[in-house]
Amino acid sequence: MGDKEIPVETFDALLRDLVTWNLVVAVERDGTQAWELAARAQQRLAELTRGRGPWPAERTAYLGRRCAECNRREVTWMRYGEYICEQCWQTRLSRTEDGQLADAAPSRRSRWRLRHRAEIA
Repeated sequence: MGDKEIPVETFDALLRDLVTWNLVVAVERDGTQAWELAARAQQRLAELTRGRGPWPAERTAYLGRRCAECNRREVTWMRYGEYICEQCWQTRLSRTEDGQLADAAPSRRSRWRLRHRAEIA
């Protein structure tokens, strides 16, 4: 995903899911509330990463995310720092095979979104 820092708000849905499914629990430390993984989540993480390292984001299917190209809510995968649906990914690959650089020409909607985000920040 590069050297740039991802805004923590990006993970709101994930964090809500962790709390909803009781995979993180609130604990009291030195008079303040802190969060830690539940024992069953720690055990499962140990099983999943044993000898293989962490699961790569590129192999994870994301549900309910908007595709960076077509802006539809589809099953997406993380590709070069963007959530891309399979149809748009295949289109990018075909453009690359035709000799065009897929990353050199993002969709018009993506450019608008990047410019809009930059204006807000």
